[in-house]
Amino acid sequence: LHQQQQQQPQQQLSQPQPQHRQRQPQQQPQQQLAGMVVNSGVNGSGTITPIKELSQYGGSKFKIKARVVLKGDVRKFANARGDGQFFKVDLADASGEIAGTFFGRAVDIFYTMVQQGQVYTFSRGAVKAANPRFDRTPLCITFEEHSVIEPVPDSDGLPGLKFDCQPLCDIDSKEVNSQVDVRAIIVSVSEPHTFISKKSNKELTKQELGLWDNSGIGGSTCTEVTFWGAQNATFSVGSVILAKNARVSEWNGAKSLNSPATFELDRDEPQASSLKAHFEDYRKRNGLPVARVRGSNGARRTIAECREEDMHLALPPPPGQPFEAGAPRSVHNHVVLGTVTFLPLDRMPCYPACPELVESSRGSSTGEPAAKRQCAKKLTQEGPGFWACMNGHTCSQPNYRYICRAGIADATGSLEIQLYDSAAEPLFGCPANEIARLWELRETDDASAKRLQQITTRLTFRQSCFRLTAKKEVWQEEERVRYGVNEGSVVDFVKEGQRLLRDVNATAAVISN
Repeated sequence: LHQQQQQQPQQQLSQPQPQHRQRQPQQQPQQQLAGMVVNSGVNGSGTITPIKELSQYGGSKFKIKARVVLKGDVRKFANARGDGQFFKVDLADASGEIAGTFFGRAVDIFYTMVQQGQVYTFSRGAVKAANPRFDRTPLCITFEEHSVIEPVPDSDGLPGLKFDCQPLCDIDSKEVNSQVDVRAIIVSVSEPHTFISKKSNKELTKQELGLWDNSGIGGSTCTEVTFWGAQNATFSVGSVILAKNARVSEWNGAKSLNSPATFELDRDEPQASSLKAHFEDYRKRNGLPVARVRGSNGARRTIAECREEDMHLALPPPPGQPFEAGAPRSVHNHVVLGTVTFLPLDRMPCYPACPELVESSRGSSTGEPAAKRQCAKKLTQEGPGFWACMNGHTCSQPNYRYICRAGIADATGSLEIQLYDSAAEPLFGCPANEIARLWELRETDDASAKRLQQITTRLTFRQSCFRLTAKKEVWQEEERVRYGVNEGSVVDFVKEGQRLLRDVNATAAVISN
């Protein structure tokens, strides 16, 4: 009996060994086949779950089969935890749609693999409540590097890209940063505009379109949509555009559309044909509609048209108070082609600015830290090589910035404008530091005086393009409209001729239809 008791523990210890050997073949490394199957062999449940049955309380043990109906670009961000990246997709099956977001290393793994329009199975993601600011669906799937995505045959007839179009007259009732789909006629096209962002100090390109549909009072509503970045498509007046997931934005109390996720032009569908028919009927009775959301749709305006529109400007509300819905706007934007008729030179057209870098007062809506900006307060020289500004910053050498007024005119009238640094430099053709140097030497050095006269003479009586901001203000107890230049550039007559030719062709195409 004693010998049997000693043998039993040995038998118990030896029993698990074959079980351990039997499990070993199941532990297979993750693999990727030609970049198309990622993390295969770890699919979780083999049962396909309809998108409408997903829940944020169900964990990551799900598997959906869906079509990628939308795929966004990779976007970078920075926060307190460091730099990051992400891209977004919209997934659809027969039961519904859901948004998806890929973060971190998942971007490197999946961005090339996941293609818009293709069908995949998705598992090992985290279902969370969506942010209505960025997603249209109530839930969103977050994908990490260990998520499982496999391409599958497109055999179930899964739905493709759908547009749930809203009439343009409903945009004013939409919440800011919400997303809408729209179907509209393009009634104006601005030239792509490249500029340096004051917030991020990066070069940005935007293009604005004026849109029209037959909704609202009188069967006519206009709005504006802004595209960011270079666009491969060619926009034409009279074309029907379908915009998906355009973000509702608000500026100075007026709402418009921004950054559609994707768009289609002149889609072959009954709704587009019907809208074109309404447009032609409206145009014959009333002429081409004009989309004016922020005082300008990017199209050129005459000075007389600017003055007439700016007669309806109102004073801005006191600081801290919101804009009243439906109240007249206090700011208009215009694009004017004019000739500089005078440039007062009774004083230097620039000032000594503080070069100290300070935190920008403008916050970031994406969580990124605020960029540094130049203090730019006026410096006072308090001794040889010693300058100080009212903020307490000191330096040995100022950085001069343009600030001056000028007069412009066209065939319909004239305006007095205020020129500032970034807008004035392309017109003067040299940095403000060079103007300041020539100004100081003009009385003692004939060459400097001649060079200064050449620069100022070149600027006057020369046709230039100005992007203006018109604001109503009170000056010496009287209301007046002040015009500031956001951007100025000397006219390139080749490009200007091409622009005029496009306008003529677009108008002729609309008339012929």
